[in-house]
Amino acid sequence: MNWFESALYWLGGRMETPQGYGVFHWFCIMIVIASTVILCLRFGKVDEKTERKILLFGWIVMLILEIYKQLLYSVDFSETVTWDYAWYSFPFQFCSSPLYLLPIAALSHHEKIRDAVRMFLSTFSLFAGLAVYIYTDDVFSSYIGINIQTMVHHGMMIVFGIWLGGRLLREKKMQLSVFLHGCIVFLIMIIIALLMNIAAPCITDELFNMFFIGPNYPCTLVILEQIYPAVPYPVFFLIYAIGFCTAAFLLYCIQKYFRLFTEKRIKKA
Repeated sequence: MNWFESALYWLGGRMETPQGYGVFHWFCIMIVIASTVILCLRFGKVDEKTERKILLFGWIVMLILEIYKQLLYSVDFSETVTWDYAWYSFPFQFCSSPLYLLPIAALSHHEKIRDAVRMFLSTFSLFAGLAVYIYTDDVFSSYIGINIQTMVHHGMMIVFGIWLGGRLLREKKMQLSVFLHGCIVFLIMIIIALLMNIAAPCITDELFNMFFIGPNYPCTLVILEQIYPAVPYPVFFLIYAIGFCTAAFLLYCIQKYFRLFTEKRIKKA
């Protein structure tokens, strides 16, 4: 075992698997709430340059933690140290989308593309983060570092989603046309995932099911796991796409009309 493997072994410390809505989970929820309040109040009206820096910093944190997760899942310390990439954990799931989109939001100077990505992060990505925090089945593991990575990653999806939603509202860009552009971003992501799922058997015979939409493996997402075996695959894919677009649209409406409601209350007062 070399120094790098020794360090990784040390970073792969174990713990009793946390329970949903147990002490660890509630602690993470409180951190997310506090972080959201601080970011929205302290940095809600910052200029675009500062926003870009915050998004870039968040991406770096996510990327470092993701690299750690990929390394830990790819090494086996049981007897002798062996390395074997865990294809099932390849970072192109729904919740991995910020790893690819945050750099665009932070660095792109194409306004429409940047706004579409920001809209995706404030609706689709926000929904995915909330789903993990609310429905915790299979979320936690016995690895201390993986639990921290999971909660930080999805927590940042929630924090950035709400913060960017507020920013879009202030810029008067929380519009249906921009939301539809966000839907295009989502469709591009799932089409890429589908193509990767189709091509994966040429590379590996291990489980590879990005976005849980692969035609070769059943979907294991709540509700969708019941639909997958009951309908032809093209119908399932359509239901998947429409379902997530609908969930994102509900968050779009909540954010937009909550702001309008509060503004009217303030004017009346």
